Amino acid sequence: MVSSTLHAKPAGGRGERGNLVTEHLAQRVFSGELKPGDSIPTETELVDRFAISRASVRSGLQILATLGIIDRQAGRGSTVQEFREWNFLDPMVTTWIAAHADPNPDFLLQIFEFRRTTEPLISAVAATRATARDLLAMEEAYDIMANDWRRERGTAEGASFTDGDIAFHTAIYRATHNLVWAQLAHILRPSILLVIRTSNNTADELRDSLGRHRKLMESIRLRDPEAAFDATLRVMNRTGFDLGIEPTRNDDEILAHLRTRLSRADTGNHPEGPSKTSGNTAGHEKN
Repeated sequence: MVSSTLHAKPAGGRGERGNLVTEHLAQRVFSGELKPGDSIPTETELVDRFAISRASVRSGLQILATLGIIDRQAGRGSTVQEFREWNFLDPMVTTWIAAHADPNPDFLLQIFEFRRTTEPLISAVAATRATARDLLAMEEAYDIMANDWRRERGTAEGASFTDGDIAFHTAIYRATHNLVWAQLAHILRPSILLVIRTSNNTADELRDSLGRHRKLMESIRLRDPEAAFDATLRVMNRTGFDLGIEPTRNDDEILAHLRTRLSRADTGNHPEGPSKTSGNTAGHEKN
């Protein structure tokens, strides 16, 4: 995982006191209480609220400014930036999304769109590059999901279905052995946690999700990029269905184009002809 220098603050020092301001404002911004364009409290207001020095307040505000969340202008105060300016790939930002963003549907939609249009390709690449260790990590994560589903929910100790879900998809990102995709895996935690909070899955829905994940794992194990692409899209379509999110026509067209290119590449590498798994699964279906 990418480490951020913003996390390395000496205990009891200015960085920690400044983080009181950072965490307070992050909660208000990521929950949607403060929206892009809104002004944030002045330095004087924050000094009085937290009974800390102006230097500590400025340190806390600078963290948010560095991440693109607020814009600070001398003499004009600070305002919340538009979403496009935020560094969503920083682990600190994804931590705040997971902790605070469930009332804000904009985050959920944006992250789901990212996953649905990206992960089918990531899984296809993983199917060609996964090592035995990668496959073991997927299987162990899947077992966590399966074991939790078999227990009576809410009464058993141990890792949860959600923990396994996060670990499962993280293992796929890392199985690409691409440094960028592998280091983006931390964005999965807020994405999956937001889904769990919003969808309130039933036992039948979890069983269906488990079956889709197993199909994806087996496709990667069999080194079948097309099947992995399709299986991932079915996992994401189930998620979208549970959340009530409809994919855009443009997203479906892009995915269909990528799927066609993948099929042609696979045909070129296999003299016996197209894979039997070929077909367009880009539609937003539950089954």
